[in-house]
Amino acid sequence: MNAAAAKALALETGFDKAGIVGPEVAPGAPGWTRSMLVLGLATLDEAFDYEIYIAYDGHCRWHKFVYAVLEARSARLAGCLRAAGLRADHLLFDDSISVIDLRVAAVAAGLGVEGLNGLVVSPEYGPRIRFTAVFAAADWQRDGALGDYYCLNCTRCWGGCPTAAIGPQGFDRSLCIAEFNPTPAMAIRQREMQTYPTPVTRSQCVACLAACPIGQRRPVERWVDVRRG
Repeated sequence: MNAAAAKALALETGFDKAGIVGPEVAPGAPGWTRSMLVLGLATLDEAFDYEIYIAYDGHCRWHKFVYAVLEARSARLAGCLRAAGLRADHLLFDDSISVIDLRVAAVAAGLGVEGLNGLVVSPEYGPRIRFTAVFAAADWQRDGALGDYYCLNCTRCWGGCPTAAIGPQGFDRSLCIAEFNPTPAMAIRQREMQTYPTPVTRSQCVACLAACPIGQRRPVERWVDVRRG
């Protein structure tokens, strides 16, 4: 299986974008890795970023919908590659940052460019895209980074951010209310500013994503319950 066939298989599996980089982009990749498929999934609705955290009987459960989708689809893709005779495995999100910085990998694979908000901005979907990876023992042709830059004359995310985490000085992660590991003060601010669809579900802030004009007008079909007429 060549690089083009591997990327075509990724799209058939349900991903929206696929690119190939070398293992040097992922210092924690398995030792047998010779190439990596970097995979993008368009997340055109804020529900992809809903987070569930529930504690009961001494147990804690944390879940984010988009991670479950990414893991399931990448596991299926890795299984298809193994069925084709290649050694392959998919990325787990338990401690993914110690394995690979997906934003760096996505930019290197030509799936987008780094935006002012620190996220990868793709030409088709703007920053409304999430990434994962599949490791493979195959010598595939690498993709290159894009030569474009979409934020040169745009600062809409500056005004869209409710905490001024994005501005002329760049992105200040400590001020971002979408931060996974907030300071105690930011945790209080998150509870005040985030919305909660259920008592245990947090709707992560996506203000800078919503403000970005790139890919904003992409048509999205809405689900209609035909039983209600």
